[in-house]
Amino acid sequence: MAYQFEEISRDECLRLLGAGVVGWVAYPDDDGASLVPVNYVLHRDEMVLTTSYGSKLAAAAHNRAMSFGIGEFDPASRTGWSVVVRGRSHLVGDELVNPDLPPGDAWAVRGKGIPIAIELAHVSGRRVHAAGPGDVAAPAG
Repeated sequence: MAYQFEEISRDECLRLLGAGVVGWVAYPDDDGASLVPVNYVLHRDEMVLTTSYGSKLAAAAHNRAMSFGIGEFDPASRTGWSVVVRGRSHLVGDELVNPDLPPGDAWAVRGKGIPIAIELAHVSGRRVHAAGPGDVAAPAG
């Protein structure tokens, strides 16, 4: 069977991000880069996640670039989609600075945690599905 890649519009990417709860964040650390699962909320024009003291917080305090991604995949049908966000990170502040910030739900953070945000500077997505008649198939591999 042939498969086709399809670009997902920014609006659809934002809808998928808004419906999600858990994704992966890539951030710079002392060893180069790390990739870890996180809970998040989409808030205005940013991804907001809660962290504790460590490399993610240090990167956000220095406005470092981060990437964030979500996706769903079905290995049996070889179909799925992914959305990737890239942008600068920063500290969000507390409820007094951002009173309309939705509460975070950090599963792996002890205590209250510290909210950080990644701007939605670059948002892209793609979907892979079985090619229909007349579709140009994606290259194998």
